[in-house]
Amino acid sequence: MGLKVDIKSKLDSFDMDISFETSANRIGILGASGMGKSMLLKYISGIVSPDEGLIVLNGDFIFDTGKKVNIRPQNRNIAYMFQNYALFPNMSVRKNIEIIIDGSSKDKQEKATRLMKKFYISDLENKKPSELSGGQQQRVALARIMAYEPKLILLDEPFSAMDKDLKEKLQIELEEMTADYEGMIIMVSHSKDEIFRFSEELIIIDSGRVVEHAMTKELFENPSTILGAKTVGVNNILDARLKGDSNIEIPTLNINIPLADLSGFDKERLGYVGIRDIDFHILKPGEVSKNFVDAKVEKIFEGVEFVKVFFSLESSDELYSLRINKSEDEIKLLTNGSLRLSIDEKKLVYIEK
Repeated sequence: MGLKVDIKSKLDSFDMDISFETSANRIGILGASGMGKSMLLKYISGIVSPDEGLIVLNGDFIFDTGKKVNIRPQNRNIAYMFQNYALFPNMSVRKNIEIIIDGSSKDKQEKATRLMKKFYISDLENKKPSELSGGQQQRVALARIMAYEPKLILLDEPFSAMDKDLKEKLQIELEEMTADYEGMIIMVSHSKDEIFRFSEELIIIDSGRVVEHAMTKELFENPSTILGAKTVGVNNILDARLKGDSNIEIPTLNINIPLADLSGFDKERLGYVGIRDIDFHILKPGEVSKNFVDAKVEKIFEGVEFVKVFFSLESSDELYSLRINKSEDEIKLLTNGSLRLSIDEKKLVYIEK
């Protein structure tokens, strides 16, 4: 049981060449805008057909150019929730749900009533979509999807048009409302926070190709490629190389660190190390560290909870960044001022050449 995708297709800006297999129930697809995430969902749903390849859902071939199989979208038992929810504008909430349900009029009414109760929209049953808020429309769209009883649900950036507070509230609601759904859900997003909270397995896509595919928390902790690292929030990437059998040299920082346990990472493929912006520590006067570097403050951006600092190093033309928690650190920084940073070798991210 699960999903297998192995497809190719020519697009205007790049060629899609996607191959992956998963049996997870909650899959996140992460990547920048315009990199093929939504197009992948359209291929899986059948709205658009790739040029070649195959798509297999729970052992059933729903697309296969070799076997000349291309099941129509309405027969794939896949539900696609679009960014605008695609509710029927001239129908009430109840009718939007009942139209999906097979059976007698009584069956439709009873099932719609159960779903409206589950999704907390019973008091909206006679309203039209134009009378609903974004969150209410999302609940109606989810209730309609569940009425369809699909094997697979595709969510295309479901929170993209919402403000932060509503977005977080609806993310929690989505998880609660789909908790007892036993099928597979794939969510596409360019928000790493959304994907981290939602998915158990993560696929990172760039220019129509799979860059990395692993368990979500594992991938966030240990991305193995530059693009994967940047996608999950490892902002500072520096050249690195093995030095002898027991050390890693980071020339930009002019430091050598002991070779740690790379947990299956092929040390011969080491090309870079990544440092998260929260993993730099600013040394106070008199504070000592064995791994440190002197830097110059270039820009300071102050937020409500954090201060983001961009800094330069004498040995590089790049700008690097660190983040300070305002509630914990009382550090005075000035643009063009100097600072000394320590690096925790245990928190380095090892990246392939």
